[in-house]
Amino acid sequence: MVVTKKNNSEKLFLGIDFGTTYSLAATVKKEEIILLLDNKKRYLLPSIVSYKNNTVSVGWDALEHVIKDPMNTITSVKRLLGRSIEFIKKEFPILPYLIEEKNGNIIFHTNTGVVTPIDVSSEILKCLKKRALFLFNQEIDASIITVPAYFDNFQKKAIKEAALLSQINLIRLLNEPTAAAIAYGLKIKKKGIIIVYDLGGGTFDISVLKLNKEIFEVLATSGNSNLGGDDFDYALANYIFKKYNIENKCNIKDTCNEFFQCSLLQIAKITKVKLTIYHKVEIQFFGWTSYITRDEFNIIIIDLVKKTLLICSQLLEEINLSVDKIEEVIMVGGSTRVPLVYQEVLNFFKKLPLSSINPDQVVAIGAAIQANMLINNSYVKNKTILLDVMPLSLGIEVMGGFVEKIISRNTSIPISKTKEFTTYKDNQTSIIIHVLQGERELVKDCISLSRFILKNIKPQKAGVTRILVTFEVDTDGLIDVKVLDKYSNQHKRIQIDSNMILQNINVAKVVQDSLVYAKKDYFFRVKTEKKMEAIHILDILNTALRDNKRLVSEEELNKIKLQKKKLEKSIDEDDFFSIKLNIKKLEDISKNFFSLQLKKTFSSFSNTNYLKRNK
Repeated sequence: MVVTKKNNSEKLFLGIDFGTTYSLAATVKKEEIILLLDNKKRYLLPSIVSYKNNTVSVGWDALEHVIKDPMNTITSVKRLLGRSIEFIKKEFPILPYLIEEKNGNIIFHTNTGVVTPIDVSSEILKCLKKRALFLFNQEIDASIITVPAYFDNFQKKAIKEAALLSQINLIRLLNEPTAAAIAYGLKIKKKGIIIVYDLGGGTFDISVLKLNKEIFEVLATSGNSNLGGDDFDYALANYIFKKYNIENKCNIKDTCNEFFQCSLLQIAKITKVKLTIYHKVEIQFFGWTSYITRDEFNIIIIDLVKKTLLICSQLLEEINLSVDKIEEVIMVGGSTRVPLVYQEVLNFFKKLPLSSINPDQVVAIGAAIQANMLINNSYVKNKTILLDVMPLSLGIEVMGGFVEKIISRNTSIPISKTKEFTTYKDNQTSIIIHVLQGERELVKDCISLSRFILKNIKPQKAGVTRILVTFEVDTDGLIDVKVLDKYSNQHKRIQIDSNMILQNINVAKVVQDSLVYAKKDYFFRVKTEKKMEAIHILDILNTALRDNKRLVSEEELNKIKLQKKKLEKSIDEDDFFSIKLNIKKLEDISKNFFSLQLKKTFSSFSNTNYLKRNK
């Protein structure tokens, strides 16, 4: 492949793979895939930014500072995008940087001043942008940037802000596994189910796609945005540390400085790469020489690899897909070069994975192809239509501390969906709209995205007000929420704010826990909602008895009061079956007393979602 620097009136569309360890970009010129090279013919750009003496160096130029000046050299920043300080302290407790949280944002203190993960990411994107100028002597007209399928809304918005800061015209975010499938799609020429196993430096994704007549439909995605080759490095570094027996060979104080830690980690990275080729690798560390074998390395990382396969197994079970129905398995990401990973994936899916396209390049290539399909179809003979999905369900909080899902996980996007709610108490004039993302039934087990109040609602009887909540999700998976009171025409519209503080919740764990606790959560919700129904009915009954008890005889009134006490006792005892039975008995005994409106309340309550009141 020969690329010359020249003036070009042809528009330039890039596919950018913003990676944890390396980043790269590609484009399509006259149906030829072109990887953007630097002046030394390198297509990979280390995702490293160094800040020193009011200068910023990126990529290969910054690589040498990782060990020399770790405090001011940011690596693997992709893992920190959209994260809270609590998450970082828990997952990465020994980072060498000076980090704090300010106004909901993570900031690094460097020699050149304060920077955020978004600032660091933008420097990497700017460097890729310069490559386009160097090769083609023209600015980028539009770009697609790939993200892990399991990036949540905060992480996606952080990428968009980094692109904006880099002055890159971003037309779409594209899931990395989907991009890989597009790259292979023109070669596969098959119909059927395709699995994309994507293990990169910092993230793992598994996607299930269906290819039919050049339509890629994403059926389901799962993964872990905090699991990848970096974890192999940390595990190997820890093993070398123990094997080296540092306490007996040098001053223990040396083990605590950033230089020592980064040197050890760098040796682990180099050793890991060599072990993908050789079965035995020599390591030298502070005058100590030893060997690490591939068998040792496999033992060290096997549990991490098994974690990825557990996620695969859970996803297949969730969508009821058997392994023998899968046509192809595509391997993506630099960490799939590890022989153990390849072998375990082969064993799990029982077929040889595809790896003919360089796993480092395949995502950028797919993004470049998709960019041309969206904007410049004249260069693509066969246009592939892409149908992507929501990685996590979206919903709002309802009475009882539960989540009412509006858009379910693995729904195709873009999507717009509306659901109707009502009020729980008479004469409510405001309600809380609490937007959540996750799979569990309880609010406390999901990710809080936004919370706001809809005011000046027309005061009416409970259940009369009609509140329409609409979620719109675009092709980037970004969320727009609209709330409308049909009677008073009060409305509010928000977009999820990426500067809000993320709760310390691992997104991938939300899905995993939803499978583990699905039965327990369901039973708890049904039981609690029935209890709420009983309390609501008693509230209505007490009001009716206070105002209209003379409508019935003393004998009938005593029967109603007796049954009312039985229901109250069932609630106190938290007896689900007794509550159901006593609600039915109370309804039967009160037929002559209740009005048609009350009978309607009995029948409709269980199907009505009551929004949380603003106290």
